[in-house]
Amino acid sequence: MSWKIIIQDDKLWMLCDLKIQFDRHMNEGKYHLAEPLVTAISALNKTEGLYRKAKVLKALNRSTEAYSVLQRLQVHCERTKCTEVVIRVMLSTAELHWESCGFSTALPLLLQALALARQHHLQSLASETILHLAFTQLMLGVPEHALSVLHEAIEPVLAHGSVMDKGRALLLTARCQMAVAGFKPNGQGQADLPLAGLAVDTLNEAAGYFSKLNCKERLRDVHYLQALLHRSLGQTSHCHKSAMLFRLLDQELQSPAPPVSMRL
Repeated sequence: MSWKIIIQDDKLWMLCDLKIQFDRHMNEGKYHLAEPLVTAISALNKTEGLYRKAKVLKALNRSTEAYSVLQRLQVHCERTKCTEVVIRVMLSTAELHWESCGFSTALPLLLQALALARQHHLQSLASETILHLAFTQLMLGVPEHALSVLHEAIEPVLAHGSVMDKGRALLLTARCQMAVAGFKPNGQGQADLPLAGLAVDTLNEAAGYFSKLNCKERLRDVHYLQALLHRSLGQTSHCHKSAMLFRLLDQELQSPAPPVSMRL
């Protein structure tokens, strides 16, 4: 009996280590290094392996394959009553809807995920779902509602979320603040300057979290938005600095920057 426990503990430690490596590579945008880990994770836990396979496929823009894996995984988890993974699958499926600009079609799925998370007292997943709902509302053109929804999730995320989750939540908050302030990248119209200034501070805080993870793709997004904001606020030197940091990361990554507006 004791040997079985030891073997189970060893497998658990191996799985945790592999998941940490996988998340690190995904955060750094090194999908080619994350992909081989999926096989090793699957050998220890088929459910976790399938979920991460879908994440890699999505990151590689192989959306149809990712959707197929997610549907297979959801059926399996509903049958085995694995509620946490069912919710995670729903969130990933909603993200695929975003990529096809089906933001309104993502709403019912997200509301269902939120109800499940609350029913089973899964606070972390409830907060993550609220972030997805806020992003969807921002994309549907109601940033005021998105910012209001975010207020419910931001404290739990900043208190208990991962470093990546904290950065993502703050980046989303800044984008909502920019939209509510009436900020327009083309400089037209009069923005609410105090709220735009608050967005600058929020972006600085988000950059701090992304820097801890060496998450260069996200930092590129932050510097891009900072440059636009500083230009709108007439802060020329700050604008030039942010633009330079954006260009340096853009050259280093050697990959086209996806539209900031299209991902959480």
